[in-house]
Amino acid sequence: MNNKFFLSLFLMLLVGCQNKNEISFGTLNLSNENEIDAPLVVVNVPNALKDTKLAVAINTSIKEEILALLIFEENSPIHTINEAANSFKKEFFAVKEKFPGHAARWEVKVKGAVLFENAELVTIALESYVFTGGAHGYLSTTFLNFDKVKGRQLKKEELFSDMKAFERLAELRFRTQEEIPEDVPINDTGFMFEEEEYRLPLNIGYTKNGIKLLYNAYEVASYADGQIEFSIPYTEANSLLKIKVGQ
Repeated sequence: MNNKFFLSLFLMLLVGCQNKNEISFGTLNLSNENEIDAPLVVVNVPNALKDTKLAVAINTSIKEEILALLIFEENSPIHTINEAANSFKKEFFAVKEKFPGHAARWEVKVKGAVLFENAELVTIALESYVFTGGAHGYLSTTFLNFDKVKGRQLKKEELFSDMKAFERLAELRFRTQEEIPEDVPINDTGFMFEEEEYRLPLNIGYTKNGIKLLYNAYEVASYADGQIEFSIPYTEANSLLKIKVGQ
């Protein structure tokens, strides 16, 4: 066998490894906007197309987030978005029957987008609005980070090589943005961090310009304050991240 054969074999293996981590997206749409008498359910989210471990992980995580918004019963046997939407309708009609004339139209709207992608990682952002009665609905954002090489979703803790150091960096950024002096308690200007200690938000995601940290309403502040978000450039954060991003 000559060198050309080994070179060709190497290139084939290299391309195969690269293709394994590639991911392409379509869109998953679900809407019953024409059903005026039923609760509104609108879904518009990315749908990974290839039948790979990564694609399955992405689609499963997105589906689970949507099901959590639509299903009221614990340990429910429901497994699909359509089944969950029907369950949501049944719950609404049950409330409407119990309190006729007082049940405003319920809503669940979910839209999503690929926020960031490189050879190692993909981040998807889901924005949801839920209204099931009361004074107002609830708007929230969820970041889902996926390891493209291992084909699985990453927990927040898995994003960092030094989470404590990143938390200290984030607190400095947060205090600067919210004009909280370093020598006063973190809740001094009205925030609601537990035990007066800064904590990272539940949602942290990769973006083109840096790591984004986002607190949804009620997480550390009142509903009136809305979402609170800020970003840390990769030039500052890279040394503390397991997956680094070039500038």
